Amino acid sequence: MPPRPSRVKKGKPAHPALHRLIRRMSPTRSKLARRILEQSLEVLPHYRSLPAAARKTVYDNVLHHVSLFYRVTLEEGRPLTAAELKASQRNARVRASQGVPLGELLAAYQIGNSLVWQNLVACAGSNPAERSELLERVGTIFFNQTQIMTAVTEAYVEERESLSHFREQDVDDFFRLLLSEEKREGLLEIRAKSLGIRLDEPHFVAFFRPATATVAERSPVTQENVRRLLTGRTKAIGGLVARLPEGFAVLLPDKPDTVELADIARSLLGEKARLGIGGTGTDIAGLRRSAREALRAIHIGSLVHQDAPFHRYADLAVLDLVGIGSADAEAFVDGVLGPLVRSKSNSIHLNTLRELSRNGFRAKLAAAALSIHPHTLSYRLKQIHGRFGIDIDDAETRLRLYLALLILDAMAPSAP
Repeated sequence: MPPRPSRVKKGKPAHPALHRLIRRMSPTRSKLARRILEQSLEVLPHYRSLPAAARKTVYDNVLHHVSLFYRVTLEEGRPLTAAELKASQRNARVRASQGVPLGELLAAYQIGNSLVWQNLVACAGSNPAERSELLERVGTIFFNQTQIMTAVTEAYVEERESLSHFREQDVDDFFRLLLSEEKREGLLEIRAKSLGIRLDEPHFVAFFRPATATVAERSPVTQENVRRLLTGRTKAIGGLVARLPEGFAVLLPDKPDTVELADIARSLLGEKARLGIGGTGTDIAGLRRSAREALRAIHIGSLVHQDAPFHRYADLAVLDLVGIGSADAEAFVDGVLGPLVRSKSNSIHLNTLRELSRNGFRAKLAAAALSIHPHTLSYRLKQIHGRFGIDIDDAETRLRLYLALLILDAMAPSAP
């Protein structure tokens, strides 16, 4: 139910100046309603796809709200009553049943609010009395708009929840929005609430997919198959499983059992299935990051030929930072190591630098790892400095060596 004030405020009747403005505007209501409808059809694809009969109901609803705005908000200057919000709630349920996304439904109301306000300001012109009285109504305008948007959102969500065949679409849409570049945090929060996601609790996103083909087009596995395996084996939040072109996305609580998830992935998609796990998030921004990290984990895990049954982004974040797999990363390795990687004859020197880097550039530990005397290591480093210009006493050089060797070893083919 929409929020109601504990006590409905008594309205403040319109000032004569505002009353004159309303009288001038009243004959243009139908024209204004048509403009709102036309702009909504122009920018909102789902509205544009509605049949003619449905568009007529949209127009009637717009005209009703314009009239309500003039009568209640401007003339009487009071909050809307529960009875006056019922038409908005009915319209929201109808749009939900027609498959109009909530984002488009709210956008249509925003278009109407914007055009009504522009029309009022233009009609008031430079008349100081009318503009002053119009500004006096701003508080009531915002209050009533919030009432309507809240009533519409809640009625829409309730209707969608009652239509079970929309559930999977809602989950898919939620994950698509998480992966989208668009800033839709407000809409995502509404969707999260409707799906029962507690944004004050930690969650993470995991992606399952076959080693090659995209799930959406080629895999016979369904969301229900994934949900059944998850039930009882993990604590999946309300069975939230989405089927996307990138794979099956799953929302899970903090501290996942990665071995269990890997077993589920193999059971569903075969032995070569890939599992990517993002970091933990406690709000919309955190879930967005986790979803993208899960996909990056699969991508980077594939690049570095990791045969592990799962890939945690946390284990691969440094490789992502250095742009593993990119032309820039390859150029960086070549620029730092140069001839050391171009000829097998330099393998001893390359391995010397590798062990030195792995042991934090501590000579005694590196010499032990190489099974050589520290004096021998010192001699090799002098050779490397003289032949290749690599001075490990320089801090920046050590950092560049560490990153170059990290990229080089990550991209090395796995042993058969």
